[in-house]
Amino acid sequence: MEQLGFEHQPHDTRHTCISLLAEAHVDQMMIKKIVGHKGAMSLTERVYTHPDIKALVDAINMI
Repeated sequence: MEQLGFEHQPHDTRHTCISLLAEAHVDQMMIKKIVGHKGAMSLTERVYTHPDIKALVDAINMI
């Protein structure tokens, strides 16, 4: 990225996305599903919650 004059790495966009979703008051479980934080999810969130694609897109559209 230095060749392009960027001080940030592509991974930084994940931090920005998560911050914007949190600021938009998106449910934490939805944020985890969107960004793929499986390790941070409870058993209930991992196994028993299945938001549909529309719900995930609606959450993203809040930012």
